[in-house]
Amino acid sequence: MQEIKSRGLTRDAIKMIAMLTMFFNHFSHVFLTAGTYPAEFLKGIGYFTAPVMCYFLVEGFYKTSSRRAYAKRLFVFALVSQVPYFLAFNREAAVLNMMFSLLFSFLILCVFHGEAFRRGKGQLQIAGLFFLSVFSDWSVLAPAFTLLFDRAGQERKKLQKTFLFVTAVVGINEAASVAQTEGVLGFPEGAVRVLFSMTGPALAGLCILYGYNGERAKKGRQVLKWFFYGFYPLHLLLLWLAARAMGTM
Repeated sequence: MQEIKSRGLTRDAIKMIAMLTMFFNHFSHVFLTAGTYPAEFLKGIGYFTAPVMCYFLVEGFYKTSSRRAYAKRLFVFALVSQVPYFLAFNREAAVLNMMFSLLFSFLILCVFHGEAFRRGKGQLQIAGLFFLSVFSDWSVLAPAFTLLFDRAGQERKKLQKTFLFVTAVVGINEAASVAQTEGVLGFPEGAVRVLFSMTGPALAGLCILYGYNGERAKKGRQVLKWFFYGFYPLHLLLLWLAARAMGTM
């Protein structure tokens, strides 16, 4: 996977932005009233994270020195994150956190580029992983976006089309949610929710297409690597503790 060469943000800087926008999204879910403009705006900004993580998952798939170790890290942190995920979002259904979504997406890439798939096999494994993703956050969207970014490679026109498609899908998904919960009469205000939801992925596309320089940070790479893994469960736990302390949960 060749790099886009341009001056601008490193991979780690963009991931840091993604962590911040994810925090905004989760803060909205935990503390703000759903349907209000502040809540929906922060939620929409948070949708910056999913396409960025899927894009860099593809990049990591090609650049990692050990795909097995990469998958193990995702699995371990998916397990570590599950309890904080349930606590923060008060989940009652059997829903897995987004680290599982990334794990399933990574495994799909492994199967898709494996020898078995080249021999015309592996379709059942991919279908099974897509099915498992139904029970995780980001559901089937994460593996679908991952495969789309994989196919686009680093061809700018293909990436532009992919980010446009991702943004449209997120908007359509939000529109379906508005229609389901509020019906047709909810669309005057629901249209604002749809626009908010498309803000995050649109900004993600602009950031990667026109801001990413294809490089990692020059300093603190190992620290940043583990920070990005640890931030997810840690910030969920802190949000839960804050909500408990304030009596909102």
